[in-house]
Amino acid sequence: MNIKARINPEDVLPRRKLNSRSRLRAFFELWRWARQMDRLVQLRRERSQLLELSDHQLRDIGLTRHEAAREARRHFWDDIGWRR
Repeated sequence: MNIKARINPEDVLPRRKLNSRSRLRAFFELWRWARQMDRLVQLRRERSQLLELSDHQLRDIGLTRHEAAREARRHFWDDIGWRR
């Protein structure tokens, strides 16, 4: 007796119908996530650019070569969260 049971995907994972409010919320969550990723890429770029500054330029912004190198070594996700 070999009976193959068919599984209906709708029974296992029922599809939700999204109303306009849910779609709008999902859009804004995706937008917020994209902005955060952009911020992290920008942060990584700025930290790596610190290594390219001369000692005179670092002195102008109040950093030493050691502080700039320490900041550049930080991971891009290590963000203190302040906004400009």
